[in-house]
Amino acid sequence: MIIVLKRDRQEVLEDVRSRLMAGGFQYNVLEGVKYTVIPVLGDLTTSDISRFRSIDGVDKVLRISSPYYMVTKEYRPKSVVDLGDGVTIGNNFQFIAGPCSVEGEESFDRIAAFLSGLGVKLLRGGTYKMRSSPYSFQGLGDEGLRIMKRVAKRYGMKTVSEIVDLRSLDFFLEHVDMIQVGARNMYNFTLMRELGKSGKPLLIKRAPSARLEDFLLSVEYVLLEGNEQVVLCERGSISFDDASRNAVNMAAIPMLKDISHLPVLLDPSHGVGVARYIPAVSEAAVLLGADGLLIEVHFDPSNALSDGFQSVNFEQFSRIFERTKKIQNCLGNPCF
Repeated sequence: MIIVLKRDRQEVLEDVRSRLMAGGFQYNVLEGVKYTVIPVLGDLTTSDISRFRSIDGVDKVLRISSPYYMVTKEYRPKSVVDLGDGVTIGNNFQFIAGPCSVEGEESFDRIAAFLSGLGVKLLRGGTYKMRSSPYSFQGLGDEGLRIMKRVAKRYGMKTVSEIVDLRSLDFFLEHVDMIQVGARNMYNFTLMRELGKSGKPLLIKRAPSARLEDFLLSVEYVLLEGNEQVVLCERGSISFDDASRNAVNMAAIPMLKDISHLPVLLDPSHGVGVARYIPAVSEAAVLLGADGLLIEVHFDPSNALSDGFQSVNFEQFSRIFERTKKIQNCLGNPCF
């Protein structure tokens, strides 16, 4: 951290000195013609830098080091998340696919059979849905999780589903192989801490208005509690443009891969929100180094109970799957 003061404010300098000494920070004072510059060393991940910014007479405070550590490559060069039975995320390209919502056992089985036939090992489905309207389909709840577990076992797949309430955690731990933290819950730090204590593999989505720093700080809560089985997921940001559901920040993929040791996925379904554009965005994510894709798939999207407009059908997903495999082979990083 670097604190910059106006040169003629001696009383401010003494105030800053006393605060730095009280916080146990090491510092130096460099006096120039117009400004006094104070480089500071110390554990800034736990300090409230804004308290220095609020001092009258402080011109600016510059953060030099990142406010997080355990999510970075300085902590570990690379992580691979292990879901058991040879299914991993981080050392090969993976698909997490399935319907937006578990609508019933028969329909879910039909989707799982199709995906399993292609070789997809990770089956997603919403059971507790956070919907903007209270009148929209809210999911099947605990019964949806039971259906997921039965169907996935039938096809030798691993399950991924979103938790929305801390009170459901025990049931999720019993029925789901990977717990998804949705965009709305990224800032629920109480939930994040409890998931960190659980040790369960997690898929954490970036909130639609969160900066990369906000996202990684949220994930830091999980790692601090001892759970390093975490996958990051970019799903687009809120935009003024209504041509797509969100603005897909494709640059976030290489940025996150550069900063963090954790695997990075893209969710083009929520990012784009328009099924016909998902194939192109998916292929771009592969070229940018994503470790996988989270895609909503339904055999009849027009009659899906939720998010049918952004769900690809079986034919579309087959094309995405095959083209992605070809790109991965060209890059020397085969799927699965």
